[in-house]
Parts: sequence; structure tokens; C-alpha cells
Amino acid sequence: MNTVMTLIIAFVVIVFHVWLCHRSPKFWYLGGIIPLLWIGVLVFLFFNGKINFGEDWKMIIFPTLIFFLFWIQGHQAAKKKEIEKMKAKDM
Repeated sequence: MNTVMTLIIAFVVIVFHVWLCHRSPKFWYLGGIIPLLWIGVLVFLFFNGKINFGEDWKMIIFPTLIFFLFWIQGHQAAKKKEIEKMKAKDM
């Protein structure tokens, strides 16, 4: 049951993060909410001795890269969509 709940929560967080990342380029910072929260959780766990960078580096690096890559990809897609909308108004 614990694994199922963890997967459901992870799925919801990723869907929410992707949704935030695809907002208008005017609100580019919204996509940074989840990565900043993730880094905050990692710092909290590190200072409480729950994680060790030498042993848990995969758990630290992989999700962090995923969050930032989603943010960059979503921002680029939103910018492209905004440019296409502007070009459509010009015609």
C-alpha cells in the first residue's frame, strides 16, 4: 500500500509540474515551484541525516534533472505557442 501511495503522489506531482511548466511565458517562474520544493526537501533531509550524498546520489540527481528538464521543455513549448499565436494575429 505504501508503494502505491508513493507512486500516486509522484504521478500527481509530475502532472501538476508539467501543467505549471506549460503556462504562458509571462508566468515562467511557476514551473520552478516544484524543483524548488524538491531542493528544499533534499536540504531538509540532508541536514537531518536522512540522506547521504555518497549513497543516495541517484535519488538526488535524477529527479532534480527531470524536474528542471520538464521546466525548460515546458517553457520552450509555451514560448513557441505564444509566438504562433502572435503570428496568427498579424495575418
